[in-house]
Amino acid sequence: MANASAAPRVQWDYTEHASHYDKRADYSQKAIQQLLEIMGCKAGDTVADVGAGTGKLTKELLKHGLRVRSVEPNRAMREIGVQNTRGAAVEWSVGTGESTGLPDHGFSAVLFGSSFNVVDQARTLAEVRRILRPRGWFACMWNHRDLDDSLQLAIESVIKSHIPAYSYGLRREDPRSVIDASGYFSAARALEGRFTWRMTRADIVEAWRSHATLKRQAGDAATFDRIIREISARLDSEPAELDVPYTTRIYYAQLLPNAQ
Repeated sequence: MANASAAPRVQWDYTEHASHYDKRADYSQKAIQQLLEIMGCKAGDTVADVGAGTGKLTKELLKHGLRVRSVEPNRAMREIGVQNTRGAAVEWSVGTGESTGLPDHGFSAVLFGSSFNVVDQARTLAEVRRILRPRGWFACMWNHRDLDDSLQLAIESVIKSHIPAYSYGLRREDPRSVIDASGYFSAARALEGRFTWRMTRADIVEAWRSHATLKRQAGDAATFDRIIREISARLDSEPAELDVPYTTRIYYAQLLPNAQ
């Protein structure tokens, strides 16, 4: 079920990337399971997936029998997410990390899959505090490619030949100091799960087309398209399908009793 309303203003517009986003790797199932066990989340509990995109994290949460409220500000991303989770125990709505539109104290856990880097983190943590139940949990996560892998090194070389100062920004930075500084949570902790994701050469190229950080730093559409073409050309000599190494990195913390 989707709850539609006017799109909020956001700094990152994923409209052009939405159709490519599903080509990205899913999150490590083992890491998600470990996280939910730590949190004590069980089938039937209600959790929120904020910045849910096309439903990558939502789908993993649904596998564990959780009831999910998926919040996504971008219409194109949200429409794909609705299709990807049709018939499941999920309700989609419009909102942002800073203003989710979700009810007070309604959730056992609030999770951010590849989205905590594109919000005002201090304001978002205050919003998370508002919507969490007492002793509820916050978690954010990202998939990181293994940059020691020879193919990933070659792709990095292509990117940096056009953008010498290229940076992945907050998505590769440890957010624990920001979480702790809020004063709302117990000391933030981390866990990770390494895995490989089988992708065709075409899927790898499509996944790069969804990369908003790369497009921003490319500066213009022509440079971005040139980088994508060169990545595609570099893949021409590779097998039709490849196992791409990833690590899902998760950061989590529990709401303090006096923070409600």
